[in-house]
Amino acid sequence: MATLRRLAAADFPPEAFAHRTRTVSLVIPAWNEAAGIVTTVTAGVRLRDRGLIDDVVVVDGGSGDDTAALAGKAGATVVEAAGVRSDLGPVLGKGDSLWRSLHVVDTDVVVFLDADLRGDLDAFVRGLAGPLVVDGTVAFVKGAFHRIAPDGADPADPHDGGRVTELMARPLLNLWRPDLAAFYQPLGGQVAGTTELLRSIPFLTGYAVEIGLLVDVIDRVGLDRVAEVELGTLRNRPRPTGDLAPMAQEVLYGFARRVLPAAVVPPWRPYVHPGVDHAPTTVVERPPQERVQARDDGSRRSSTGSSASGASSDRPASTDATAR
Repeated sequence: MATLRRLAAADFPPEAFAHRTRTVSLVIPAWNEAAGIVTTVTAGVRLRDRGLIDDVVVVDGGSGDDTAALAGKAGATVVEAAGVRSDLGPVLGKGDSLWRSLHVVDTDVVVFLDADLRGDLDAFVRGLAGPLVVDGTVAFVKGAFHRIAPDGADPADPHDGGRVTELMARPLLNLWRPDLAAFYQPLGGQVAGTTELLRSIPFLTGYAVEIGLLVDVIDRVGLDRVAEVELGTLRNRPRPTGDLAPMAQEVLYGFARRVLPAAVVPPWRPYVHPGVDHAPTTVVERPPQERVQARDDGSRRSSTGSSASGASSDRPASTDATAR
């Protein structure tokens, strides 16, 4: 039976990247992160300038502040998520931004790093990318980390995965997918994978993306091609319960979509709380990028053939129902 490989960021110092043969993009999804985006981008640019990675991409999900401008000034390539596959409509949260980013990166490896982290970001990126550029048998890396709680909580408490993780996601995994309960941060957004693998699996939108990605990766390549890397300690922006409750519903829905029989999975409904107005969200499944690319290539060939024969059509290319 395959067991999860456990590594540490310290296993991948800068010199470990000296003879890498795989190219690496750091992708930072961001939405209204003006307060901290420069710190995150600067860490990535330092690694790029030292030749440890090749590109730093900020995918802006529609910020109403100066996130995009600040990221560009700090040295990142800034991509407006809404401008990528705009035919699919509005950007549906974090998962949609990550999925759309795979349309624009052209490296062998993609590292996803949240924009609001505080810690040794250089080590975080090296720890996530390292197994993929040093060991050709690893296809996916999940970051493990320990939060420095802003409320003075005991830093030695092992139940520091976050409230949504410890109170909802981990119990579900223990009951239905115990093979995944071994991950310290099953909902952590600090992950990396080969571009080939990431483009071969569907992405759930919103905050359902992490649980869906974890299940799909393990089901596709198995635990023996996955590594969990200890990144150390970090701080991220604390969120009130009112923000976490809708997030928890998206995670629960993603779990149901991936683990439970389709017959018992309800249709998506926005989170509702009496007396509280929450912006409605939508969770859908975006199809694997490789399927989208094959379809687009086929449409272009068909269009070229029609033009060559004198035929023409102004109909848009068809789109998978799952991408709606």
